[in-house]
Amino acid sequence: MTGGDGVDDDEPAGDGPAPGWRAAARDRRVWAILAVVAFLLVCCCSAAAGTLLALSAGLFAA
Repeated sequence: MTGGDGVDDDEPAGDGPAPGWRAAARDRRVWAILAVVAFLLVCCCSAAAGTLLALSAGLFAA
């Protein structure tokens, strides 16, 4: 049955990801890029946490 907006009410709206997202998720390059970004994020966060820990411990005090 069609509502006033011309959309079929019997069809589910947005059941899953768009086909483009499914194709991108199957692409190994996308996962490689995400792995590199995650690695850099972890490295930067751990470096910042280590610097803050060292500062709080007074290791950088002159």
